[in-house]
Amino acid sequence: MQIKETLSKGLKREFEITVPAKIIEEKLLKRLETIGKKVKMPGFRPGKIPLPLLKQRYKSDALSEVLQECVDTAVEKVLKDNKLKPALKPEVNLIKFEDGSNLDFAMKMEILPTVGDIKLDNLSFDKIVVKIPDTQVTEFIEKIAKQNRETKPIKQTRKTQKGDIVIIDFAGFVGKTAIEGGAAKHHALELGSGSFIPGFEDQLIGQNKGDIVDVHVTFPEAYHDDRYANKAAIFAVTIHDIHEAVPVVIDQALADKIGFKSVDEMKEWVEKSIGKTYDSQSYLNTKRHVLDSLAERFVFEVPQNMVNFEFENIWAQLCREIGVDQGDAANANAKDKKTFEEATGKSEKELREEYQIIAERRVRLGILLAEIGNKNKITVSNQELSNALLARAREFPGQEKEVYEYYKSNESALASLRAPIFENKVIDYILSISKVNEKTMSPEAFEKLLIKEEEEAEKNILSSAKKTKKSPKKDG
Repeated sequence: MQIKETLSKGLKREFEITVPAKIIEEKLLKRLETIGKKVKMPGFRPGKIPLPLLKQRYKSDALSEVLQECVDTAVEKVLKDNKLKPALKPEVNLIKFEDGSNLDFAMKMEILPTVGDIKLDNLSFDKIVVKIPDTQVTEFIEKIAKQNRETKPIKQTRKTQKGDIVIIDFAGFVGKTAIEGGAAKHHALELGSGSFIPGFEDQLIGQNKGDIVDVHVTFPEAYHDDRYANKAAIFAVTIHDIHEAVPVVIDQALADKIGFKSVDEMKEWVEKSIGKTYDSQSYLNTKRHVLDSLAERFVFEVPQNMVNFEFENIWAQLCREIGVDQGDAANANAKDKKTFEEATGKSEKELREEYQIIAERRVRLGILLAEIGNKNKITVSNQELSNALLARAREFPGQEKEVYEYYKSNESALASLRAPIFENKVIDYILSISKVNEKTMSPEAFEKLLIKEEEEAEKNILSSAKKTKKSPKKDG
């Protein structure tokens, strides 16, 4: 086998490889012999079928398998002999092959960069601890109480008003087509709760028991079902009864009703539940600062094919989120579609440039986190992966078994569960060796901070990435 390196520039590597005809012929004969021992052919005992006949029947398939084996073996040898770690699967292109001749093919790839010495010294981060006021705990309990409250028919005869619970039948239509999931009978709806389409509840205020009302609404532009988004609809509503809610009381009876031994236990559970939400937000906030710090500190070339792959995923997600379709087929109904300018205020060219930078940053951070994790022997245990898989399956009630089996039998899907666990463990390791300053904040102050940082995050990422492109610095 002859191997010639034809390109070694940055992370790009290219090779031309020749597999001698003699090796191909030897492998082909062995493959045909193996086939001859297994197949049955009238007039011949197993293993005694003449080679010319085997070639006539099976040579084409056997040769295809042999050539693939030769390519795989050659690629593996190139990687091993040159100690190369490809970023993605190497690309192989046939140069020349004829039956009985040598196999000539080209192989090209981008390799993972050598990050070098990763120094994680002098890192400092803030961790926000949210102090939950008693008033917020009380408000949360009142919401629970409201969800579990009893209602009773109003005593006096009057029209509906905000805060009433109306018992209704309804059926919705867009044009003459019934809305899927848009009908129900004896549904309890609190007027003013905002649980239905904007404008729906308002049109039921000032009505009488027994009234039949045609409710005219327009589905929100960002409605979760694209079939109805921004579409006008009519709901035929029958008001069967008007109820009012029994006043909410936070007492032992409420605690008993929702499964707590005491009011204090109920309050403690609520405080912990609220705290978990803020803890999660605080962790993500700190994690963002860790990633920003790493992106600023470590700058190195990354494989363009990985950047392209990441960009395509980000771009597809962006287009789905802002409702912009791509391609000629999608543009056939352009009058019903948004443009990039309408959805974001930026041109497609501007957005592509920005998200290309974001994709490059993500790839660089992914490589860096993997290197930190590997050097510090950070792994994801089978139990951690199993817990994540069970949690994922529980997100699909009634389909848990199918989801579980899908992930268990699909390595790439399983890897998508492993990746965020590994990433968070590496972040935890970095925080464990860094200086972490706890800062106590009120919920209001913390929420303002998150909004401010969310607004600044993308701007900072783009600004930082553009700077590093202009003036790269050494790792560490």
